Amino acid sequence: MLCQMMQMLAALFTPAAAEPPAAQPIGPSLFEPAALGQSGRITFSPGFSPDGQTLYFTRANCKRIWNCPQLLYSARRVDGQWQEAKPVALPQRARAEWPSVTPDGQRLLFSWSPQRPRHKDRNVDNDFDLFSLDLTKPNATPVALDDPDINRIRGGRVRTLRFVNNETAPVLTEDGDLYFWTERLDGVGLRDIYVAKGDSNGGFRAPRPLSAPINSTGEDDGSWIAPNGRLIIASFERRNEIGGGDLSVSVKTSEGWSDPVNLGKSVNSRFADFAGRITPDGRMLVFTSARPRSPGGESGLFQVWQIPVSQVPVLEAAIARSSD
Repeated sequence: MLCQMMQMLAALFTPAAAEPPAAQPIGPSLFEPAALGQSGRITFSPGFSPDGQTLYFTRANCKRIWNCPQLLYSARRVDGQWQEAKPVALPQRARAEWPSVTPDGQRLLFSWSPQRPRHKDRNVDNDFDLFSLDLTKPNATPVALDDPDINRIRGGRVRTLRFVNNETAPVLTEDGDLYFWTERLDGVGLRDIYVAKGDSNGGFRAPRPLSAPINSTGEDDGSWIAPNGRLIIASFERRNEIGGGDLSVSVKTSEGWSDPVNLGKSVNSRFADFAGRITPDGRMLVFTSARPRSPGGESGLFQVWQIPVSQVPVLEAAIARSSD
């Protein structure tokens, strides 16, 4: 009996062994489907505030993008949990795309297609332009980033021509350079990634398409730029190896942008995969995919997915190179 009591006392005062950390799932998984309200709805990759506690994204309350507009939403993380997304109040109910937050956290950049005074008598159909919203002012309204030659009018002879003169996916770097992608008749290819260099006064110089090996004669789009301006994730047509649209990464060095490298089968599927971006803590790759939500399920519904950067060696190496 004494021996048993001694064993019980020893167990009470012996520190419990620490529980091993929860294992991360292998391969992509849906990114916060409940908070983003993804089930059965088109949902696109979010942009994150620098502290990682707020995100902005666009969602359409249907399965097919042409049936209803994708609108702008935001969600906050409270005590480590993402709260249910809420609509962002905008002056018009118009399609929105690919938001990002500036490195200082003060402005939201996004692509938006409202009716504008400059559209009068221009026979405009649906014109996506780049806008900036001041997040420090509750009643602020979006301001168009028109000049110089950033937002072109999608009207007249290009009114419904492919994606011509739609500007989208704006990202501002710490150096004040504005990256976005669009399709222009005087561009390099069908779709190109552009940069409007900062002019040191808070504005921009005229945008120019990035040279090879970034842009080609095909569709090079879906771009996201790291805050330091030295890493780009995009979908590069004719350099796909796996599916109908693959994510690749390129790093900027003193010699220019490196050849884009496919992120591989841990990320890319035989379905469209695009719009990748890295979370502010550097741990996760978040992207949009048309893959089924479950094996054997329906494909074609755009949803937001995630995968730990540690499971994507090509990306992990590129991040290390871009941080040197």
